[in-house]
Amino acid sequence: APGQQVTLKAKASDPDGDALTLKWWQFRVGTYEGDVAVEDPTAAQTTFTVPADAQPGQTIHLILEAQDNGTPVLKHYLRTIITVK
Repeated sequence: APGQQVTLKAKASDPDGDALTLKWWQFRVGTYEGDVAVEDPTAAQTTFTVPADAQPGQTIHLILEAQDNGTPVLKHYLRTIITVK
């Protein structure tokens, strides 16, 4: 619901033990057109607040990008879709 704080939880690991860098970011394909700020965009577990002007039924798409420090550098993406109630 608008104004509600949402907790995002993810797990990420690299099969060959390389260090990972995580980054949450808004993927602008949802029906909510405003900005969404993730509290700690580099943490596996973080929160964001549904914007007060979001309308019921609108969707917000957030991406978690995981990148290793190996050679070559590999990336994996997870999309989370939030529907406003």
